[in-house]
Amino acid sequence: MTKNNDIPNPYQGLTSDQVLDTMRLLAAEETRNQILMGLLYNYLLDSQLLKGSQYKNPLDFICGHIQEISRSALLIYSAVARAFTQKVCSQYGVYRLRSLLTYKGAAGIELNYEEPGGTVILVPDEKGEVKPKPFSSCTVDDMRAALLHLRQSTPSTSIPAEQRKLVDQFREAVIRRFPQGSPVRVQLRQHKGMVVVDFRAIPVLQVEKLTEALLDLLYPVREVPEAEEVQHTS
Repeated sequence: MTKNNDIPNPYQGLTSDQVLDTMRLLAAEETRNQILMGLLYNYLLDSQLLKGSQYKNPLDFICGHIQEISRSALLIYSAVARAFTQKVCSQYGVYRLRSLLTYKGAAGIELNYEEPGGTVILVPDEKGEVKPKPFSSCTVDDMRAALLHLRQSTPSTSIPAEQRKLVDQFREAVIRRFPQGSPVRVQLRQHKGMVVVDFRAIPVLQVEKLTEALLDLLYPVREVPEAEEVQHTS
């Protein structure tokens, strides 16, 4: 395969500083769009707009009609938009904040949702030496390394990867159902030789939200195949 050198590049002639400035603007706009998509999805999730339709699962509804939207990405946008303000998202980025939420759930730490930058993250260096680092100074790679170290250094290291993945899905599905700053937590642990998942701090009057989240995850409503979607024209 040969490169198509005839495709015009609008950035020809920029200096290195101009490239950085332009990249920052594009990244900020990308983050803004991601968080707005999350807010839009959450609105659909919380509303009754799909009631009575064949699309009772907002994820199927959106991704079934807009194929270029990733399901996993939309769930990330949703979880972050549920937890943090647009200002915080613009400052730290959606994916760094998603990693912070995962770290919070795994480490069982408290989090200041309005000012998360001061959260202490235990990050291993190249030699494996762990040093405390404020979240504001952590990269996405730092957060991944901190999560990996946390999981490897806890007694739950024998928990199969597929079960960890399933609990991560539980956590994402449940947390996005509750408002920003909610104390709700989903944690994985071992008990008497079994792997168990704990749903903590669920408000009594909002237990239904937990039920809905688990039902949507375990028994998703599939979209109607395109061939069955008949467009009526006058």
